[in-house]
Amino acid sequence: MLRKLQSLMLLLVVSATCQADDYGLSGNWNGNRDWLAERGLSFDMFATQFFQGVSSGGREQRWDYGGKLDYFVNFEGGKAGLNEGLFIDMHAETRIGESINNDDGLLTPANIAMSFPNAEDHLTSITGLKLTQALSESFAISAGKFNTLDEYALRYNGGPGLGGFMNTSLVFNPIASRTVPYSAAGIAFVALDEGNPWLTFTVFDPEERATRGLEDLFARGVTLVPELTLRPEFFGLSGIYNFGGTYSNANYRSIDPSAWLTIPVTGVFPEETGSWTVYSNFFQALWVDRCDSSRQWGVFGQFGLSDGNPNPIKYTAICGIGGRSMLRSRPLDRFGVGYFYLGLSDEFKRLSQVIQPQRDEHGVELFYNYAFSPNCWLTGDLQVVEPSTVAFDTSIIPGLRLQVLF
Repeated sequence: MLRKLQSLMLLLVVSATCQADDYGLSGNWNGNRDWLAERGLSFDMFATQFFQGVSSGGREQRWDYGGKLDYFVNFEGGKAGLNEGLFIDMHAETRIGESINNDDGLLTPANIAMSFPNAEDHLTSITGLKLTQALSESFAISAGKFNTLDEYALRYNGGPGLGGFMNTSLVFNPIASRTVPYSAAGIAFVALDEGNPWLTFTVFDPEERATRGLEDLFARGVTLVPELTLRPEFFGLSGIYNFGGTYSNANYRSIDPSAWLTIPVTGVFPEETGSWTVYSNFFQALWVDRCDSSRQWGVFGQFGLSDGNPNPIKYTAICGIGGRSMLRSRPLDRFGVGYFYLGLSDEFKRLSQVIQPQRDEHGVELFYNYAFSPNCWLTGDLQVVEPSTVAFDTSIIPGLRLQVLF
């Protein structure tokens, strides 16, 4: 416990040393950062530390300290004198330390960021590396290794799971957890409107590749993902409305591991061929700062329906409120309160009945990001969740997160 407290003190001391800089804590590299950006190359690195504990319920009551390094490299061919409309994006991740995900007893882990690239190991891996070529102002093609959380339509400040909610269900719609890998090889066809995707069709390899290369592509089959994304304004308030579905012809069992989920049941059961989902996700601003449109808060929702077998989740209903602070004295702070309900499939409950009985999982999370500067945030977070495993009592999970942009 002493080591945990020392880790917490280190987290708080580092937060106190954060200084404001438009480029991150590493600065402009004597002007070289701007020089590279003008030639199409940009770098960002987020260092995120977590100190979370299960204070009641769950699988085990304990505190864990761990962290992530997320590296983002972006290349724009037009600025480098190459093809106009050429973009190359890379996301690499380093995971270190311990994770509360082993102790919370939840089907959808309490800390999505610490699930990747691998939920157990200390390692570094490239989870996203894709090439995009715009063929016109209204159409583009992307191919490579997709970090599907980076591609998710509902984005959160500081990186998904790093700067907003932590619980998997409030960052990513878990209805797609059976058919869509976290890191997937694939190709996407994208229709654009003023540079924003509004209609996409993606063909993924169903194999999880967060710690793997591109060998044996499509050996298991394919996953097809059509999506429609609308960005209307109501009374001058912006919104984003995402509708889509997935279909995979791969073989699955409802108890098969998933990168997004902690499946508590093991055993030998028959496989099913094919799996489908439909979903809708949205964010609608209710307040926007007239002087800075990036300052806004509003309501969000994520809803989904699946086949129920082999998908262990039959339906999802997730909603909440969040965004930037309305306080003029704290313009960079962020907050959020969200509730999620996962209706588990009857087949999954039946298969688990003898081994580890399961029930629907639901809970609430609230957080507040305190910004020390434009590149340093300290977050207080609290989750109260009824785990899917019947044997586990309600999990109460407080935590702190420190994120620094270099």
